[in-house]
This record gives sequence, structure tokens and C-alpha cells, in this order.
Amino acid sequence: MKSKTPKVSVVIPCYNDKDYIEETLDAVLNQSFQDFDVIIVDDGSNKETKDVLKKINHPNVSILEQKNRGLSNARNNGFKKALGIYVLTIDSDDTLDTSFLEKAVKILDEKENVSAVSSYCNIFEGNYKLISKHLPKGGGLSDFLFDNNSTSFALIRKSSWKKIGGYDEKMINGFEDWEFWISMTKQGDYVHMIEEFLFNYRQKSISMSKESKKNHREKNLAYIYKKHCDIYANHFTDVVDFLSELAARNKRNEIKYKTSIDFKIGKIILFPFRTLKRMFL
Repeated sequence: MKSKTPKVSVVIPCYNDKDYIEETLDAVLNQSFQDFDVIIVDDGSNKETKDVLKKINHPNVSILEQKNRGLSNARNNGFKKALGIYVLTIDSDDTLDTSFLEKAVKILDEKENVSAVSSYCNIFEGNYKLISKHLPKGGGLSDFLFDNNSTSFALIRKSSWKKIGGYDEKMINGFEDWEFWISMTKQGDYVHMIEEFLFNYRQKSISMSKESKKNHREKNLAYIYKKHCDIYANHFTDVVDFLSELAARNKRNEIKYKTSIDFKIGKIILFPFRTLKRMFL
């Protein structure tokens, strides 16, 4: 029997995902744990997606419409509307195992120092063609300083979200979930990772994640490091070790590239053109 106020609220930001949102919603509604409501945040989607959302008719599902303001804003507005003490965030093209909420709720109920629960991740494309597996380890602040050791998919204490001020809405080009975990764990909170593949992440040919890593990685990293300069200053030795290893890795990659057959062939092909260019100049 459901309580009047659900224990869990599920927040699904949706932007132009007409082909997948129903599949995501079905995966949520089929959970073995059923004390939840669902908030789909329509972040200014196109007409085709809005038409799909209008057909959704379930007593526990509500649609929150807004102008396109980005993923962080959509998640934050979903959290604000959430009635549950725990909030599950899942994107509108991903799915989850039927047992996830049951297992994650139990962990948050029993472990007060845990503020979020996620799981290992299957990465797939198309009609569930598995292409790789992702095994983030979760943890505390030290586990998130230089790497995102969780996914955006997680069951989160609403009180923890409120304590850190939610997702940073200035981060419109990705990495907002990593910054969120840093903000959370610097408060002494902990992200628990269920060591089972309970989350299915859909990889598209064009995605925000790919775009972010390709075109915005350096700017995003600079923003995170500056915003949390206090903790990086307190971990100065770790920062030096990380940057030294990064420089060494880049050097190894450069040497590997310059000794590759492709590089040598390209150099031979371009040699006459470079010679002509020098002659004319």
C-alpha cells in the first residue's frame, strides 16, 4: 500500500527524447520497490517529444514543462518539486534494473553517512547492443578530486542536494554531475556504489557527454578547479602528482604518435609540398 507522500521521487529531465522517454519511464514504473512518484521535466523539447509526453497517463507521473535552460536547471526544478526524501535522477534515454530502487533505498535507510547510491553501468547503443562496461567506485572526496567516480544516475538524499545548493546551473556544457559529487563529498558525505550492473547508459552518435569531452573538457576542468580551489589547495601534493603523471602521459602519447607508421607516411607525403612552400616564401 502506497503512502500519501512517496518515499522516493524519480526525476527524469527530458529534452527531445521522443524515441526513448517511454522506454525509460517503463523501466522506472516496473521497479520492485513501488513507493515513488515520477517527475518528467520537459526542458523545452520539440513538438514531437511534447506529443509523446502528452500521451503519458499514469497517476504517479507528472510533467513539468519549462523553457530550455539546461540539464542542471531541469534536475534542480525536479528536485524542488520532489516530495520524496530520496530522489532518483535518470536521463530520458537510459534504463535501470527492476531491483535498483529496492537495493538503493535499503542502503540509504541503513547508512547515515551515505548521501547517494549508484551502481555499475552497462554502456549500450541501438537495440541494447552492449559496447562496454563502466565500473565507477564511488567513495569520498579523495575519490572524486581528479576523476568522476560515479554516474549522473543515482538515488540521492534530497537533504544533501539542498545542503550543497543543487546542481551548478552555470555548467551548461557538461561535467555538472562530477562537480555535484565534489560539492557533496567535500561536506563529508559518501557515494555508495552497488557492485552490480543495474544501470544501462545509452550511447548515441551525438550526445552531450561526447560534445562536452571533445569541445569543453579544458574549460570545464578549469571551472571546477577554480570553484573548489580550497580543497585542491589542501591537497596540493596530490595535485602535483596528478599533473606530473598527466604531463608524462601526454609525452608518452606524443612519442607514440611520432613513431607511428601513419605519422611517418604523412611526413613523407607532405615533404614535397613543404619544400615548394619554402621555395615560394
